[in-house]
Amino acid sequence: MNIQIERFSTVIDAVATRQFYPCLLAYLEDFLAFDNAIVYAFEQGQQPHCLMKAEKENSDAVNQLYQQGAYLEDPFYRALPCAGHGKVFTLRELVPCGFYQTNYYRHFYRKTGWHDEAGMLLQLTPERGLGVFFGSCRQTAGRRYPRLADLREALTLVKSVVRLHNEVVSVNRPLSTAPLPDSATQARYALTPREREIVDLILSGNGSQQIAERLFISLGTVKNHRKNIYGKLNIGSQAELFSLFLSAPLQRMA
Repeated sequence: MNIQIERFSTVIDAVATRQFYPCLLAYLEDFLAFDNAIVYAFEQGQQPHCLMKAEKENSDAVNQLYQQGAYLEDPFYRALPCAGHGKVFTLRELVPCGFYQTNYYRHFYRKTGWHDEAGMLLQLTPERGLGVFFGSCRQTAGRRYPRLADLREALTLVKSVVRLHNEVVSVNRPLSTAPLPDSATQARYALTPREREIVDLILSGNGSQQIAERLFISLGTVKNHRKNIYGKLNIGSQAELFSLFLSAPLQRMA
């Protein structure tokens, strides 16, 4: 069983803080393939509330369309009443025949830029549900099948800690008012898994030669990765990289 207990402790430590969902997504990356993510709270009789958004291209305007009514046609939202035990669904499992000709797809979904999607659905209370949606712009999103058994075990932990977070936060304020993530969280999801790994090593004090040796790649490859990282994050130096990520230490690449 490989459910990354040490990494999960970071999620537990983040309960009732604004870092909870970024830490949860970082943990789930070991089990799920995605490059975009968004978390919604669904409360009975209300429009959904966005708790976290970490996407490369999707605009706030597109997400407003979802919250204003498109969610009612969302196959994942419709599956929520049947997903109380917490399960990861893929878009292919849920979409009806002819999905790509529906109004939901033509007038909303294709505007998101997502090529594929998976979602973890949790019924937290009889009135409140949570959707954690994982998207990909260029590849298949969803379960990493060699780790499927581990995913089932991990979801048992995830369900419990999400419910705990919901209960603690609800004592002090409605779940819908949780702050949105800062620029470091957004920047994190602009990078590939390999680039995040390299950023983590840089932040840990490793130079390019050390990184090359640790990852068994050439020095030139490391330099190319660093160039791409700087370009994606719109920065020009290692100092700026430290400034961006170390201002929010809980969002390191771990």
